[in-house]
Amino acid sequence: MEAPPAELPASLEDVRRVFEGAVDAAIIIDREHRVLYRNPAYDAYTGRRPREVAKLAQAGTPCHALFNLEICGEACLMRRAVQAERPLRMHEVHALRGDGEELTLIVTSTPLGGGLTLETYRDVTAESRVQRKYHSLLARERGAKEELERMVGERTQALRRAQDQLVLNEKMSSLGRLVAGIAHELNNPINFVYGNVDFLADYFRSLIGLLKFYETLDLSEDLRVCVDVYKQTVDYRFILEDWERLLKSVRAGAERTAQIVAGLKTFSRPQIGKVEETDLLAGLETTLNLLQPLLRDRVTVHTHLEPLPKVRCRGGQLQQVFMNLITNAAHAAGPGGAIFLEAAPLEGGVSFRVRDTGPGVAPELAGQIFDPFFTTKEVGEGTGLGLAISQRIVRSHGGRIELEPPDPAKPGAQFLIWLPLEPPPSPPESETAP
Repeated sequence: MEAPPAELPASLEDVRRVFEGAVDAAIIIDREHRVLYRNPAYDAYTGRRPREVAKLAQAGTPCHALFNLEICGEACLMRRAVQAERPLRMHEVHALRGDGEELTLIVTSTPLGGGLTLETYRDVTAESRVQRKYHSLLARERGAKEELERMVGERTQALRRAQDQLVLNEKMSSLGRLVAGIAHELNNPINFVYGNVDFLADYFRSLIGLLKFYETLDLSEDLRVCVDVYKQTVDYRFILEDWERLLKSVRAGAERTAQIVAGLKTFSRPQIGKVEETDLLAGLETTLNLLQPLLRDRVTVHTHLEPLPKVRCRGGQLQQVFMNLITNAAHAAGPGGAIFLEAAPLEGGVSFRVRDTGPGVAPELAGQIFDPFFTTKEVGEGTGLGLAISQRIVRSHGGRIELEPPDPAKPGAQFLIWLPLEPPPSPPESETAP
């Protein structure tokens, strides 16, 4: 049977009188945690009736059974204060009243000597809630500020990209108008040359026939000698053998120039918002014709093009995509290299593959190649916009463009383009390139 709690020493009566009317709860406990004194505020903190608290205290009930704190047990503040032989204080101590209400307290434990300890409890529940709400609001405001700064940064970057894109589009539009004007000016003289080659061939045949007729006439020996000397002077035999080849080469050059002019006119034709059924293979051929000065005597182009259905798209924009990819492939392959072009129906649309025999794309750079202004070329050799613009154009048509994983059997970089037969009703992005 436990011994009843000791009486409060007379020397501590002054302490009792100080805390009797205090707002803060206060108790004096002995080594066994029995409550020798408690003030009325403590009774209120327990959530029990004062008579019940008095009865339990008289029976020697330990303090943690009357009013349990989260630090009771291993973290008992009274035990630590006695060991330290000095007062200790703890903030933000949570406690549970007898009626179930949660409190937040500041607990102070002061050794009094003789095995007795004074503990006081200050209720800061309201202040703690205000502090928690304040910190929560502060954290929320800080998060909102950071989110706003992030959004402003993103919008600024997007605005810069849009501005750069507008500048590029204006340059491309001006270039398109310039190319269209040059193509128009070249078209007339080329038509004169191409249209008159056949007449020139007829004239040559008539003149040579006339000369052969003269050779059948009975000429004097002196006149025939003069004719033979003149034939040798002008290399008449070579002219007879070469004139048809010469006119054929003129015709071929005129046809080639006419193709280039036609390609320039097609490439410079405005395609903004104009979606129509397009023969993409013909567009690819036009692009190859335009790029012949870059490809000829430098890169070998291998094509494997299966028949494709017509695709509703902006043909001029997709020719720009072809031009960007083939130009990049030619630069990557280098002199003596090769480019492989494939086209085939695929998954309810059409697919194109462009592969070069260059060094390929380093794995650590593969995720950046479609970023605006990213380029692996030397300074001044590229803007870093070709693939970014190509990706936006393909996406605006509801398609996709991607760098395929490296294949040890096929060196170099390989890009895959897939386009649906019908573009989406409302393209996510609108390109304005000519």
